[in-house]
Amino acid sequence: MHPFGQLIFFFCMVLTGMGLASGLGLAGLASVFGHTTEQAMAFASDAASNEGKLYNLIINGFNQVLSFGLMAWLASKLFAGRTFLALKPTKASWLLVGVGLAWAAQPVIDLTFRLNGSLLSWFPKSWVEQADRFEALASEVTQSMLAFDSAWQFPATLLTVALLPAICEEFTFRGVIQPLAAKWTNNVHAAVWLSGFLFSAIHLQFHGFLPRMVLGAGLGYLVIYSNSLWPAIAAHFFNNAGAILMAAVYGPEWIKQEMNAAPEWAWSDYGVAAISFSVGIYLIRWVRKNGQWTGRHPVH
Repeated sequence: MHPFGQLIFFFCMVLTGMGLASGLGLAGLASVFGHTTEQAMAFASDAASNEGKLYNLIINGFNQVLSFGLMAWLASKLFAGRTFLALKPTKASWLLVGVGLAWAAQPVIDLTFRLNGSLLSWFPKSWVEQADRFEALASEVTQSMLAFDSAWQFPATLLTVALLPAICEEFTFRGVIQPLAAKWTNNVHAAVWLSGFLFSAIHLQFHGFLPRMVLGAGLGYLVIYSNSLWPAIAAHFFNNAGAILMAAVYGPEWIKQEMNAAPEWAWSDYGVAAISFSVGIYLIRWVRKNGQWTGRHPVH
């Protein structure tokens, strides 16, 4: 099969997995907890309730494993020898660099979030209203997941919102989609940005579309230079886990503010941004110096 055909086929596999994860997840939870299907759907829709939090956390974890982890593994078998970057061993220094870059990128993520908001004003009003509806639904679920009312919620959220996405989504977007796109386009940069675009699009959160795409592209280049998924997994985990930890420390008001607004920078923010920029430049130079990709040919 042509790489473009493989790419389309695999993306359909992922979408099918997402549908199965939602349906089977709801049916399984309803059976385990003795609820009817209607009750299960009501709980999943009411993210603020205790049952809703449990349902959404479990379904989110199930979705990660089935839609991204399992489908990426199946792709490695279906397209054996043609795609899928395995979990090649890497030095601990690459993991630290991945985490360092994820931290250094935070001011860039904030600025692209603001740019994203400005760009949305250029779209038709009906499109923006639809984006707002998706954002409101995602925001409700996210705020619920990050509001820790019981001791079990923090480790459960860390598992289903940080660890599983870091592994399973990197399998899918940088392990399968990016190599397939590189074979199709014969251009590494096109493959990196296409996988970043799809990574952002599949989240259906358009107010954060641009920063998520930039983050995905950064993870893609990290994979190419390190020739391993592990540094990207470490960076992805740090990014998600950092938000979870901040939510646990600062509470509901911080969550609401971060989810719905982009506050003006204080002088201290400019100082942190300057330090982040310096650290980021140093780490990028380190990656280019120690990376296995010269930038002169596609990585297959």
